[in-house]
Amino acid sequence: MTDNIVALTNSVNSLEITDTTSEADDQTSDNPALVIQASITLLESSTKFVASQERRARSLADSTNIVDSLYINDLYSGYKKVTGLAEEIRILSETADNFKDAAQDCLFAYLVSLGSRSAAWVSEKSFLQDLLSHFVVELKDISRYVLDHSKDETQVLWKIAEECYNQATNCPGMLNPGDYFDKHREAAFEWPYDLEYEPAEYYEHENLLNVDEDYAREFHDQNEERAERAARQEQSWVEFWVAVLDNCPSGPTLFYPRASSNTKIWEFETTATPRYLFRTFDQKSSGRNDDCVIASTMAVMSLQDSRIDLLSLPKNQATSILHAHLTKSCWGSGAASDNLMSWTSSLLFAIQYAIWRRDTFKSNPEDIRICAIDTMKFPRGQFVQDLSLITAYQQEIENLEGREKNLFQLRRDDTRYHNGEYFSQGTVNIAGRSSMASLKSLKGFGLFKLYPEFDVEMMGKSRWTNRVRDLRLVWSKEQNTTTEEIQFASSVAMCFNDFKKPDMMLYSYRSRLAK
Repeated sequence: MTDNIVALTNSVNSLEITDTTSEADDQTSDNPALVIQASITLLESSTKFVASQERRARSLADSTNIVDSLYINDLYSGYKKVTGLAEEIRILSETADNFKDAAQDCLFAYLVSLGSRSAAWVSEKSFLQDLLSHFVVELKDISRYVLDHSKDETQVLWKIAEECYNQATNCPGMLNPGDYFDKHREAAFEWPYDLEYEPAEYYEHENLLNVDEDYAREFHDQNEERAERAARQEQSWVEFWVAVLDNCPSGPTLFYPRASSNTKIWEFETTATPRYLFRTFDQKSSGRNDDCVIASTMAVMSLQDSRIDLLSLPKNQATSILHAHLTKSCWGSGAASDNLMSWTSSLLFAIQYAIWRRDTFKSNPEDIRICAIDTMKFPRGQFVQDLSLITAYQQEIENLEGREKNLFQLRRDDTRYHNGEYFSQGTVNIAGRSSMASLKSLKGFGLFKLYPEFDVEMMGKSRWTNRVRDLRLVWSKEQNTTTEEIQFASSVAMCFNDFKKPDMMLYSYRSRLAK
């Protein structure tokens, strides 16, 4: 294969193409990756040049210009050489397939190296290696899908890692280990556990289970031990992919209770994460906020520190961080130690916050944006509700005093201020799974006509949480929806044109805003 590639390169070079990329220098030859890139660049430019000469020859043939015999000879010579390359191109196609396999092998070797930094890998290395081998076809299918659908090569690694995590945690999922355990249990079935085994020994086993308490207890304990072992191994598989995401460049920082954590956040989730979450921001908002990334102040200041999950910290430290985020000033960029970013499931809350920022900070309505995200396109643990965290750290909160304790109790107990707040941490990659609308565009598409209450009362423009509380009370009363309101809701939904219009219309209706 190497000889074929060399022959191909020599054939291309023999065409005496003068406007292609120069050969790699000595430093490049020391780096295999740079050699590959230089070779591909040369091949690409050579192919384009040959194609341009073919078009030039055709143009001359169609024109009335007279070409000399030397040009005809050179042209025919070039034709023979290009024709001779046809077989090499076929070989090159096979090489491309092999190249892709090699690239996938390198990619997964790298991802495994990231997951090997986890405690799960230390305790269950043999099992995890076996499981990776078991899912080799599915892993290649996932990588192939991501590679085929990714426009930015810098996002490939974390996208593959994220999809692997999703497929490992979802049921059913391509990487869910349930099927693996079922097959191994079936393969291990032998007397006295196989119900289809009928010799006399099996009936003796049945009899002993009924008459011998020690035998029955030992049999029960063995089954329990196997079940516990399978549960630990299944958890180690998930924690392996969490570790991959933890260490993957540009990957998400999930809220996930690691093995070393005593904070089991999922125990305190009372409802599933809503389909859509919203975040209002402008140029004065903390962190980084744009069409591609929503990142905390800490992620902007110190990327490495922002990869530390809040749930992995001591409870008293995590409680202090949560309190600092909830009480930080809305002015400026916020403290550099803040790794949380706030979202809300209430479009009403997001809109009123936008109005409040406009009148409090004198921000331009065109610069105030509301970002809507589809949470179904993010991995579990990307977002967590404020009430879930407050409940998880309730014991630490009880030890607080004064205003700190009162703040947590108010947010937990006073339902009038339950605004569906959710948190993310570190960097959230939102490109391709979000939609943006400015306050100016919402107004232009009829938001204030649909809800004139947003604009008529001057007092409402300078208030935020209390204004939301008052509007909810007004809109909680049942009333008819007019045809005109439906038209305005449809128009407002068009501002979030990256999402399905009916979904956004539901969030624009008064009945949805009141929740």
